[in-house]
Amino acid sequence: MTSSTRSSDVLLDAAVALIGESGLDGLTHNAVAARAGVSRATAYREFGDKDGLISAVGRHEVGKMVAAAFGVLELDGTVDEIARSATLFALRYLRDHRAFNYLRVHEPAWLLTIAIEHENAQLNLVESVAAIAEPLIAGRDDGRLALPPRHAAEVVVRTVLSHALIQDSGLTDDQIAATVARAITRAPR
Repeated sequence: MTSSTRSSDVLLDAAVALIGESGLDGLTHNAVAARAGVSRATAYREFGDKDGLISAVGRHEVGKMVAAAFGVLELDGTVDEIARSATLFALRYLRDHRAFNYLRVHEPAWLLTIAIEHENAQLNLVESVAAIAEPLIAGRDDGRLALPPRHAAEVVVRTVLSHALIQDSGLTDDQIAATVARAITRAPR
């Protein structure tokens, strides 16, 4: 997808709804176009092949999650406070995301592929989200960041993804968030 158009937004929303109902294995341009009320040709013109459609859906959903996060997170705190609140937000967001949960339960291989696989020169999901979070972390570093900002962002993303994928844990969300904050910061002096 080269640009956001009204038809691409409608198609992406339709694709996410279909993924939430029946996953990625059976996702087709025909089904997405029918759900969106546009022609099949429009779906192919917007996304190309199925990989293009899936990539566009991934970018769209990451963008929605980031926008939602910026709408609710307090961004004037310390880096450890932001890491805690971002971790809690992301865990809750993913647990409430119908398409993510369908894939987690029924087609986990898709999530793992999207999270870790490199296609051409594009970043994988973990790297993409970490790249978005990196400037936020770097801008809040009060000298206590124990890792370079990109690495700290990756710790947050990987921890959230791990706990969102495998939800059975002896840790509460607050404990997970506190652990992330401790992992990326040094103790105050």
